[in-house]
Amino acid sequence: MEAVAGFPKREVQAISLIGFAHMLSHLYWIAFAPLAPSMMGSFAISAFEWGLSLGIYSVMTGLFQTPMGLIVERIGGRRVLIFGLLLNSLAIFFIGFLASSFWMLIVLMAIAGIGNSVFHPADYSLLDASVGQNRIGRAFSIHNFSGQIGFIIGAPLAGLLLYTGDWRSAMIILGLLGFGIAILITMSASCITEGTNVKKKKAIGDSLRGLLVSKPVMLFFLFYVFSSLGNYGVTQFSVLALQPLYGLQALAVVGALTAYQIGTLVLILPGGMLADKTKRFDFVMLSGFGVAASAIFLVGTSVLPFWMVIITLFIAGAMRGGVNATRDVAVRSVIKNLPVGTVFAFVSTGFTVGQALGGIVYGYIFDQFDPNMIFFASAVFTVVGASTVLLNSGTRGRHLK
Repeated sequence: MEAVAGFPKREVQAISLIGFAHMLSHLYWIAFAPLAPSMMGSFAISAFEWGLSLGIYSVMTGLFQTPMGLIVERIGGRRVLIFGLLLNSLAIFFIGFLASSFWMLIVLMAIAGIGNSVFHPADYSLLDASVGQNRIGRAFSIHNFSGQIGFIIGAPLAGLLLYTGDWRSAMIILGLLGFGIAILITMSASCITEGTNVKKKKAIGDSLRGLLVSKPVMLFFLFYVFSSLGNYGVTQFSVLALQPLYGLQALAVVGALTAYQIGTLVLILPGGMLADKTKRFDFVMLSGFGVAASAIFLVGTSVLPFWMVIITLFIAGAMRGGVNATRDVAVRSVIKNLPVGTVFAFVSTGFTVGQALGGIVYGYIFDQFDPNMIFFASAVFTVVGASTVLLNSGTRGRHLK
């Protein structure tokens, strides 16, 4: 039975449920940006210390992501996904309900990071098992689309909750939202195919060795590190940087960040169709990231009126979003006999390494340099990430298993 855009009904259900979890993980991450000034004031911490707390979240995600992929490989993704969603939501809830010191914030951010570590390995493993291979590019683009919805609604939602209450009530409500989504997925888990690729007897050492000796996989890891660093400056520090640059309040500046996220959303689904058809992943990725880096650099010059900043960040987001599905299909094309969930967990660890470094790097830049350096650094890291594509033969054609 065909239901939506050529996907059978069961695939639509699976993509939707997995997408809800992905949306929440992104919503939680971006929600910290508009809450940052209030939380920094409440805990009496500097931008560097705030960046450190965000870094802890990312470090724990990175440390546990590949182990979670190995667990998915052995017991399947559904239970791992639900566990992580509940743990992440619980930590977010208690940040608002319980945290009374910087060190309590650090501990709860670490727990939230562990919960966040399940999404990439579980999601991609379940999607690969649940969706026909001739539709996988579009499925990945819809999955990215759902995450971007979280990015888009996360900042305005957190800003609205902050405006109507305070940062504590905002975190409590966001935590409760996660509980609700976890219950929904638990009740509907039978719609998600676990697949036949769970390899309970394969040695952990064999899986890790296969990852580390694969040059394309390691280059994708580096690509994720630097592209994540590039994205981090905009998503987590643009609100802080644009306020002094343009003399605006946080609530007004959130509009520019939201434009960036909406821009990413606009080209995600067309990007999925492109990913299913293109034979040159490298050309698509280099083009998208090159334009995005140029746009972000232009914002850093602060020569644009603020309304043009909004448009320019929209363009930067659109260029990044348009290549996300191509990136994912390119990763899958080099997997060969490696387990899908574990590979995506490993390369996505590069993303969280970038986030972990980003909190410290951008926090230091913001404390020590002019605010526009946030955008210059973001553009440079984006270019470095794109340059790894030139060295990666896995981006030059299709080698799907």
